[in-house]
Amino acid sequence: MHHYKNIHSFYRCFPVLLLLMVHQGLFSQENRMDSIDISTVEKNIRLENPYLSFFHPLDFSMTTFSYTVNKQNFKRVQSPEKSEAFNFNSQGVFQLSPKIALSGSLNAVREKEYAVPFILTDERTTNQSFIHNPSYYYAPRPGDWLKQDYNIYGVMAYRPLNFLITQLGVEGNFSKAYRDADPRPKTDHYVYNVFSKVGINWREHTLFVKGKYFNDYKKNDIMYVNLNTNVPSMDSVYIRYNEGYGNQYKGELYSSTEYKSDGYIWGGEYAFNNKNIHFSVGYDYQYFIERFYRIYSYKGTDNRERRVYNKYSGLRTDKHRIYAGFLGKFNGYNWASKIDFRDQLDDNYNYALQYKTYRLHQYQLAWNNSLSWFNSGNESQKIHMDLLYGRNRVKDISVVLDREINYLQYDLGYEKEFRLNPSDKLALGLEQYLYIPVRKNFSYLPYQSTRENIFVQRIAIPDYKYDASAKAGLTINVKYKMDRKKIRYEIEGVVTQNWLASRQYKQAVPDYNGNANIIASFALKVFY
Repeated sequence: MHHYKNIHSFYRCFPVLLLLMVHQGLFSQENRMDSIDISTVEKNIRLENPYLSFFHPLDFSMTTFSYTVNKQNFKRVQSPEKSEAFNFNSQGVFQLSPKIALSGSLNAVREKEYAVPFILTDERTTNQSFIHNPSYYYAPRPGDWLKQDYNIYGVMAYRPLNFLITQLGVEGNFSKAYRDADPRPKTDHYVYNVFSKVGINWREHTLFVKGKYFNDYKKNDIMYVNLNTNVPSMDSVYIRYNEGYGNQYKGELYSSTEYKSDGYIWGGEYAFNNKNIHFSVGYDYQYFIERFYRIYSYKGTDNRERRVYNKYSGLRTDKHRIYAGFLGKFNGYNWASKIDFRDQLDDNYNYALQYKTYRLHQYQLAWNNSLSWFNSGNESQKIHMDLLYGRNRVKDISVVLDREINYLQYDLGYEKEFRLNPSDKLALGLEQYLYIPVRKNFSYLPYQSTRENIFVQRIAIPDYKYDASAKAGLTINVKYKMDRKKIRYEIEGVVTQNWLASRQYKQAVPDYNGNANIIASFALKVFY
């Protein structure tokens, strides 16, 4: 009950933060439209650090309405064959006074997923190799899902004295998900964060200490319309409980479960700011345990329903992060860059049986860059380059499975504007993507029995073949930009195709039709 009071009190702040975002939009219209059409890298740095307005003022607001369809002909198993999403997003930064600056965003997504197999929670492996918490229920049968997600984020920077800079922020996320075929889970997921940093400034140098409190709660309820189908003879709809990477159990109670975690993130940061340059480097450390509860209901002698919470398993996470950000202006060129290194270790523990079997070690080094400039006709050109090197290794001694992938990924894009008249521009962009596995290993030794492990054969092996296959992609985007008074309207269309560059996946998934994956999106953006 205390947990829900905290959640409800947080979401009562929503109207206040929304008013702040509207306020920022009304007062940020004096900026030139071209100056606020900034790169994603710079936008994220400024949203996270509104105190930059004290050194590098730039007010901007952007609202986006978009529709995206994603057709996956090759994929990791626990992800949809197709998805359609409607998205609303509003974000911006505004300096209220020489001492106060605000940043914030509001995001709402309604998504329809088609044919999602082997997972009965709202998490997917579309953009990640593993389900985060390996304690969950699944059934082989694919099902369609309806998902809704709402996120609100706000930060205030305050500089009471020239040598003192403070930031305080809040973030809340609420999502719901439903599946429309037996078995039918319903998931409610609440996350809220409170974070701050305090810095001492001397001339061009600032030294910060940082802290963040997070609370994550997920409830999952599963039901059947036809309960008689949850029997071993009905293999496609019969529920299994998975723990670790392929350690599965049958005949487990499944109706209600919860995931709970909370904790702190601590860190420090150094920043340098002069007239043309922002540079920052920092470190964060996070340690927490996400606990998985099974919930049992019964009626007592007084005929009142009671609930028993059984703490069944826990996932311990130990995470280190080092990052650096850079914004620079040189002879008409704007350069934004960010480096992010993450080292994360997860391992599980079964409280009921008192053992641990699962360990996942992941690290990633990402470098995102954007360079933009204008020619004499006030037409912009943009180049972006994203590099990513990653490694993940998962081991489960109960299954005797050891899987490792090291990979390199890059994304290179170019965009050019063409002025059609004093108020309208057309922008064309081309982007190329490449994913290369540089080291791979998969070893599996079934020791418990000679029977087939359905998780290993139908999830672990196909997912490994997907991650061990080279991939290439091409994106084309077209934008039409219209400046009307102090508002810019932008209509954008984007089409992406991704191809497999090796045959390993086809060997593991004989039903693969050989076609490319296609992502298409249409968006209306308003800058003001």
